[in-house]
Amino acid sequence: MAENLGSQAASAVDEKIREFRDLQGEAATLRSDLGTLMAQRNENEMVKQELDVCDQEAKEGSELAIYKQVGPVLMKNDLAEARETVEKRLEFIGGEMTKTETLLKDKDEKSQALATRIQEMQSALQKAAVEAAKAAAQQAQQAA
Repeated sequence: MAENLGSQAASAVDEKIREFRDLQGEAATLRSDLGTLMAQRNENEMVKQELDVCDQEAKEGSELAIYKQVGPVLMKNDLAEARETVEKRLEFIGGEMTKTETLLKDKDEKSQALATRIQEMQSALQKAAVEAAKAAAQQAQQAA
């Protein structure tokens, strides 16, 4: 009977460890996604800075052309339209970063709580094993 309870407890601990590993994997994926979003944000901020330079040059009377790639073709694009596109892209990326950071924080909190629970379960399991070993030793001593 005690062995059955011990194996059930060990099985419960194994299940929690599997859940913990799953959470860690999901958090790693979110961290990777966040890194990608940061790279995209940096790239778009650089484009925005370049558009600011183009804007200054246009105000000084320089003639300039802005192109955007559509499939394999470069098409001429209006400076205002390019600026608007970059602004919308930055806004979207910012929203996605906030969402991803919130999800990541949630996964990390769940992971931390689960890790604490696993440690508690393992401690209880070890304590029960020690108690069972003591009881078995006492029974063996009484039998002798």
